[in-house]
Amino acid sequence: MTAREIHWKFGNADLEIRLEQTGDRGVLHFGDRAVSFSLFQQAPSGGWLESEGRNRRFYVHHHRDQIIVWLDGRTYSLTRVQKGQTAGQTAASASNEVRALMPGKILRIDVAAGDAVTERQTVVTMESMKMETSLAAPRAGRVSAVKCQVGQAVDMGEILVIIE
Repeated sequence: MTAREIHWKFGNADLEIRLEQTGDRGVLHFGDRAVSFSLFQQAPSGGWLESEGRNRRFYVHHHRDQIIVWLDGRTYSLTRVQKGQTAGQTAASASNEVRALMPGKILRIDVAAGDAVTERQTVVTMESMKMETSLAAPRAGRVSAVKCQVGQAVDMGEILVIIE
């Protein structure tokens, strides 16, 4: 059995997660909750797992110190916090790329190359499983490239907009 503790930032909350795993079975501990799971068809970008009596599809995208997880129609963006690192240092490592948080279709693009954007400004709206998700600029800057178009099907983690 392997066990590891990982510290994450989810929104404004700090999470301490302990993962205990043997092969494709394990237990995820966070807060006072423990969730058992079994992995099936695991790949670097996701797979299937069984947890709490249900089969669930998941996708995972790794980018620097950030992991984006899509599970049961919800998207979770987690930023890894190194021991001794402050929230400001974590935010400063944010990427200049806006990526698809899940597989889906582009519904609307609100910016063009050369446009100035503010931090958290919506730049792309996409749809996945009949749910719309607005994707925001990770920081203020100027759009250097738009790498998608309305109606395009995109994979999780695909670069949609680059901000310089």
